[in-house]
Amino acid sequence: MNIVILGAGEVGYHIANRLATEGNNVSVVDQDEERLQIIADAMDVKTVCGQASHPSILEQAGTENADLLIAVTTNDEVNMLACQVAHSLFRVPIKLARVREQDYIKHANLFGRDDLPIDRMISPEGEAAKVVMGRLNVSSAQDALEFFNGKIELVEFTVRPKSNLAGLSLRELPEVMEDLNVYVVAHEHNDRWHVPKGDTVLLAGDHIYVAVEKCYLNVLMQTIGLSYQTPRGRNIMMVGGGRIGYLVAQELEKAGAKLKIIEHNQERAEWLSENLNDTVVLHGDALDQKLLEEENIDRMDDFLALTNDDENNILGSLIAKRYGVKHVVTLINRSIYTQLVRQLGLDTIVSPRQSTVATILGHLRKGRIHGMASLAQGKLEVLEAEALETSSILNTPLKDMKLPEDMVIGAILRDNEIIIPNGNTTVQPHDHVLIITTSELIPKMEKLFEVHLDFF
Repeated sequence: MNIVILGAGEVGYHIANRLATEGNNVSVVDQDEERLQIIADAMDVKTVCGQASHPSILEQAGTENADLLIAVTTNDEVNMLACQVAHSLFRVPIKLARVREQDYIKHANLFGRDDLPIDRMISPEGEAAKVVMGRLNVSSAQDALEFFNGKIELVEFTVRPKSNLAGLSLRELPEVMEDLNVYVVAHEHNDRWHVPKGDTVLLAGDHIYVAVEKCYLNVLMQTIGLSYQTPRGRNIMMVGGGRIGYLVAQELEKAGAKLKIIEHNQERAEWLSENLNDTVVLHGDALDQKLLEEENIDRMDDFLALTNDDENNILGSLIAKRYGVKHVVTLINRSIYTQLVRQLGLDTIVSPRQSTVATILGHLRKGRIHGMASLAQGKLEVLEAEALETSSILNTPLKDMKLPEDMVIGAILRDNEIIIPNGNTTVQPHDHVLIITTSELIPKMEKLFEVHLDFF
């Protein structure tokens, strides 16, 4: 497939890397020669330096032969105009654009084949806000993802030293869970993530992803000694009232949380105060110890560091931890900080880059792929695939399937019922199957399910 990517930032880099690794012909356009050189040194792609919306630059990138254009520059207007040029001059069939300004996003009738020709519009702030709310809805977990239209949850936990999971092999898990069906689909030990086997032993400090039917999530958390609370009635402090912060605040007001926002920019603080109904908005420095103490940071249930400054988010989160806030969510834009903050004890991280990349890649995998997300900082992928009548995995017990070592089926949706599989479970036609694997094995997974990167 011929793919043109506009923008060589964090998002553009990771999308180009993934698509080039899968054997596609990728061209990347940017005005920053240094960023393009980084991409050229790291992967086998074509690079073009210039303004992404100019017809001559798009022509140099091979847009006339492109099957797909992905516009992810930092400028909304450039992204939208590039999609128009790609449509009008080069007849590119599919066009995706990153659009950050909510004033565009809320007018959906602007976009369409007879209007602005953008087939999929991606909002990094909107995707990040969804992830933040997911973390808040399962506050005792480091990560929480929904599949099967919200019927199944993948939740990430840390194995605590005195937990009834510590020292347990996965074969022994049913003894602890009793009648509760769960599936441990990913395991991290010493910073290495993998798909676990039955003899995998869970040690204190390890991280795991567990597949569980959503209606039993509270039972799971109680079983392993964790609390389950919705945002309603919780005392939440947020620093940063930008695009992401405002979207999260709107959702928290709907959920009935008691929210305080600290915003450094006075004009923005005044705007937030005018546009939010039940939120206390404070103008000040989120690292001001006196202000934090006056606003009772030590009595907060949650602390959300959602500014545009990674360093401030990290420091603010560490301060909140020092004051005893149990649940801290940290927004990180730069991938270089991701591992560092985990080493500092900040486990609940939100990355707009990761959520945007996962959303874009999820849109690409059409056909029988109904959902996709990244786990473990992008080291693992989870996909919701529909089994066709011709799929090679049908009617064979899972224990007899010769799946690749780092691939596992964690849940099945059949006739609107959830099945947490065991070795005797078989896949039937039209089942929706939750698969966890590495990005390198996705082509093999697609072959198993006989799905391809087809577009409409």
